[in-house]
Amino acid sequence: MSGCRGEIEADDEIPRIFIRCLSDDIPELVQYIEHGIEEEGVSWVVQHGYDGDGVAVAHEASYDSSLKIGVSVHDSRVVIHHKQLPSDDPLFDIDQTSPETARKLGSNSARLAKKTPLKPIG
Repeated sequence: MSGCRGEIEADDEIPRIFIRCLSDDIPELVQYIEHGIEEEGVSWVVQHGYDGDGVAVAHEASYDSSLKIGVSVHDSRVVIHHKQLPSDDPLFDIDQTSPETARKLGSNSARLAKKTPLKPIG
């Protein structure tokens, strides 16, 4: 499937999940999230250099995503948000995320976009 890291063209109309990193670098957990999304056949984009609260960044990303799904990653914290949820109430907000859980969270973000049942976490 299609994933990219960095900027996307203004006229790019591919529906994507937006993954935003709250750092100048891309945390290692992002690769596991990408694997989970890729397994479900959904496109995504990874962007870095964001700062602020992880929940707020994920919610903002959900507004920028045509799939209405936003993810934020900071160190070991992963937040998944949907545009239709209240801004302070994400679907998932998990700290101390393991690689296995990150992969499931990636899969669940894609499943949310596809409207299929989510995998259990934990």
